[in-house]
Amino acid sequence: MDVLFFFIALGLLILIHELGHFLAARAVGIPIEEFGIGFPPRVFTLFTWQGTRFTFNAIPFGGFVRPQPGPTPESPDALRRAPQKHQLLVLIAGPLMNLLVALLVYVVVYLAFGKPVPRELVIWYVEPNSPAAQAGMLPGDRIVAVAGKPIEDLEDLQQAVQAHAGRPLPLTIRRQGGVLTVEVVPRRTPPPNQGPMGIRLLTYGWEPVPLLERLRLAWVTTVEQIRALVEFPIRLLTARTPEERPQGEVLGFRGMYTSFQTALYVDRVLGHSLPVYALSLVASLSISLGILNLIPFPALDGGRITVILGEMLFRRRLPVQWEYALMLVGFFVLMLVMVLINLREWLPQ
Repeated sequence: MDVLFFFIALGLLILIHELGHFLAARAVGIPIEEFGIGFPPRVFTLFTWQGTRFTFNAIPFGGFVRPQPGPTPESPDALRRAPQKHQLLVLIAGPLMNLLVALLVYVVVYLAFGKPVPRELVIWYVEPNSPAAQAGMLPGDRIVAVAGKPIEDLEDLQQAVQAHAGRPLPLTIRRQGGVLTVEVVPRRTPPPNQGPMGIRLLTYGWEPVPLLERLRLAWVTTVEQIRALVEFPIRLLTARTPEERPQGEVLGFRGMYTSFQTALYVDRVLGHSLPVYALSLVASLSISLGILNLIPFPALDGGRITVILGEMLFRRRLPVQWEYALMLVGFFVLMLVMVLINLREWLPQ
């Protein structure tokens, strides 16, 4: 079921992107022949509105907008025949719609929960056969004290675990409203990608704040994520040492799905009425989709924007055949890059 939720969410983000193009085109009077839900072949026409066919297609993932074609196959379509400022507006509207959706998602999250504060250390995963599992610790447990001393943050817990490596360590945990003590023996040499106790933690907590503060938090979170995404390739290229390299990587479908599945799992462990971590990840994906589409690469919105800006600068239109050829080559290169990124996630490292 999680994989279905993931592809529905990702498909909706792509469809919303195309909706941005469509609404902008209609706003400036560019005729649109078809707004497709999913990708061809066409299954049926849902309805026709003001000259636009709204269709449902066989591949139910994402969508597309087809401007009215020219009188001949060699002629530019309605979008390319429009004034260049209108073309730019239509092309930018798709990415902007993704950024707006991300902002609205964060507004919903902060309105529902308030301001995030690191009040509790919550276990969201326990490694099988680990010391924590042997001690009876469970996902959802809150660690409130170590050896009888209340802990303030993750650093306090890490210091206590290091000091008790190979020796019993009493932990006070809160579980479903009750408090109990368990005894765990942290490992001196844990397996790869596991900690001494074999648990995965998150700092968790919310506090109520005024409405305007919640809206400000949504705006700041969106802007910070946009800034981080824009700065990532710059920092990657300018890093001189491994320590200077930014944290993060380009994810394919498997990586994105794994992150989404983890977020849903954490939401279930915490018993949220609203899937806050899954929604936050959807917002991040929406921002990524919007910003990446602005990269000046053929077949992306940014590539077409670059062509139009060049035409405006040199006051000459790029021949239609050249543009189509450029976008076609860019499309195949983009598909090759996507295949390589996804293969990298499946091949052994």
